[in-house]
Amino acid sequence: MTGAAGAASLAGCSGSGNGNGNGNGSGNGGGNGDSSAMLWAWNDPGLSPIREEQAKNLAQKSDKISDITWEYYPFENYLAKATTAIPAGNAPDSLALSVLWVPRFADKGVALNLEENGFNSDDYVSAARSNASYNGTLWAVPWYADCRLVAINKKMFKDAGLEVPDPTHRPSWEEFGSWVDELAKAHGTAYSMSAGEGFDCFVLSNGSGYLNEDGTKATINNDAALEAANFLQSKIVDDESIIARNPGGTMAIEDLLAGESAMCFAGSWHYPRLRDSGLDWQYIPYPSGPKVDKSHTWSAGVFYSIPSRGGANQDIGLEWLNYVNSMEVQKTVTKSMGGFPGRKDAYETDTFKQFIKDNPKLKPVAQEMENTVSFPSHPEVSKMWDSVHTEAQAMWQGKDPKQALDKAAQDINALL
Repeated sequence: MTGAAGAASLAGCSGSGNGNGNGNGSGNGGGNGDSSAMLWAWNDPGLSPIREEQAKNLAQKSDKISDITWEYYPFENYLAKATTAIPAGNAPDSLALSVLWVPRFADKGVALNLEENGFNSDDYVSAARSNASYNGTLWAVPWYADCRLVAINKKMFKDAGLEVPDPTHRPSWEEFGSWVDELAKAHGTAYSMSAGEGFDCFVLSNGSGYLNEDGTKATINNDAALEAANFLQSKIVDDESIIARNPGGTMAIEDLLAGESAMCFAGSWHYPRLRDSGLDWQYIPYPSGPKVDKSHTWSAGVFYSIPSRGGANQDIGLEWLNYVNSMEVQKTVTKSMGGFPGRKDAYETDTFKQFIKDNPKLKPVAQEMENTVSFPSHPEVSKMWDSVHTEAQAMWQGKDPKQALDKAAQDINALL
């Protein structure tokens, strides 16, 4: 299904639960209201307990909601489930959306206009605001925003005779490549990355992307993107010092945790898992290419929307979105799951500041959140994502990078 396989790594919502496609309901009662709420999300063992606790808290406080039930579906079936349930009149009161799906729901007219219901797009950090909007209008509320970085095993660096970099140091490709060479000599594999999204980060960090600034032409086959592809292919195919992991298999973070690689593609959402791993580890920014002096990666997260039709109780949906948007939730989101707040003013709270102070390993995340890039605001962005990642996987099997990226650009231009 379009967008499902590749999008699974977004926001750490890997869809790795054991759902069977029929939904796994979980109710939370105790409220003072007289209405039941139905909320949807995809299976994610890391996020589900947090959602359950949030539902319990809201149900207890609300004067509209008596109980809240979550329905969970496998990520690969989730979009199809949502897009069939709404026209059939079986829509939930609110549902979680991947960043790749917000423009599609807005373009098809099946998402509620939130600016007409009391929400202000200016309340959110830049990338989260852009990802939650389409055609300049807010259609979803960001529960959290995130970024991508490199996680390193400090002991494996030391064992290879390398100096451990400062956590906020942004390496160049040349420096990163020298680390890869030395780590591969010592340990076999230096770096493990998501085949598609790992490639995206190198493209973005060399000043390219999927589209030009006005969204009228594909740029994924320009010189900067080709330079990224050639840099990676030599190390993945020829040297075998980098592993490119395809969707549905072993994730890059697993290689780091198992000691199979010294570095890996990692998200801010991996923080709780890395923190509790027992490894001597740290984040560093993604390496920047020759054409830019910053590390740029996608910013994604989890976004909640309300169906504009299909039987959704929009008052109940708005109750949920206002709760997600509350300072109570926003100021503690980093502590609860490793993402960063969608709301700008949450960063100024004592709770958030103290948590960052108490967890210095998050300093590079705070730094790199400012350099994140929002996804193209186009209804078919998930198809663009699929095309680029399909061609990236082909490159890591030896396909000529120029041919691969020209094909991806052709696919993208056909969607514009």
